[in-house]
Amino acid sequence: MNKNVTWKELKALDDLYRFKKTKANIQEHPYIKYLLEDKCILDRKSDNIKIIIATDDFEKFYEETFKIQYEEAKSFLLENGIETNAKKSYTLEDVKTLMLIAENKIELKSNPTNIEDFSNEFFDTSKYLKNKTSIRNAVFKILDITEFPLDQKENQWRLVVDIPNPKAIVLCENKSFMKQPWIAKNTQIKMWYVGGNNLKIIDDIDEIELSKPIYYSCDWDLAGMQIYSRIKVKLRGRNTDITLLYPNEPHKKISTYIDYHYSHWDLSKKLSGLSIDIFSKKELILINELIQNQMWIEEESFNLEKMIQQLKI
Repeated sequence: MNKNVTWKELKALDDLYRFKKTKANIQEHPYIKYLLEDKCILDRKSDNIKIIIATDDFEKFYEETFKIQYEEAKSFLLENGIETNAKKSYTLEDVKTLMLIAENKIELKSNPTNIEDFSNEFFDTSKYLKNKTSIRNAVFKILDITEFPLDQKENQWRLVVDIPNPKAIVLCENKSFMKQPWIAKNTQIKMWYVGGNNLKIIDDIDEIELSKPIYYSCDWDLAGMQIYSRIKVKLRGRNTDITLLYPNEPHKKISTYIDYHYSHWDLSKKLSGLSIDIFSKKELILINELIQNQMWIEEESFNLEKMIQQLKI
């Protein structure tokens, strides 16, 4: 639900955290209504219901949910000369995506594409940048371009969140964690995006990095396990190994048969056709449980920072 919170609501939530109140006209936003009426951590001022006030429980909620993300996003926008006023319609998810684009600016500029492909790759719909002027202008500013070349269709980007002297490498199936660069900083890991079954980029991992521990973060569904299996075989060919990151407990399992999910377990085959020797005993127990119940665990539900810290690399 909070993915649809725009900069206007974010600034107001930060005001509520710092000043305990806001006059911003945000009460009709579904997420603000949820905080007011369902979660009850915000309230309306008794003598002026147009003013929202923070309850005693709001501070902890804000610190856990928005504080770091908002401060990182605001700092990024200011550093890149992108406006931070409340009139801008971009969301926190938009800014995270802009941060990922900036992190990989050199790579993206060396492999130009058209606006539809770029929009589809980073914003999950080909029309997003065409319809959102403020985001399109921010992308242009970050990449230092005035338009996208239209003559190249093939994307060859190697998306990376880099840090000096990383302790380990985490390959990510989805871009969610790539949009949270503070995870890399806090855990001293380097993150690579290998989504869309783009295993070719693994060839770009140099020999020095291959000597470091390598982990895979993914959706625990059939597609995620199949990609992990192919990566493991590919890396074995380079005389190295990779470890599957085990989801935080309690596991947040959901049905594979939901609108936005298209990877279903193959109940006609043992372990859905996966190779048993690819996985540990603990992993096999969870995979079998997910298959039997036709459930999956979404990568975005993980606390990657905590997972890495527990590894004690």
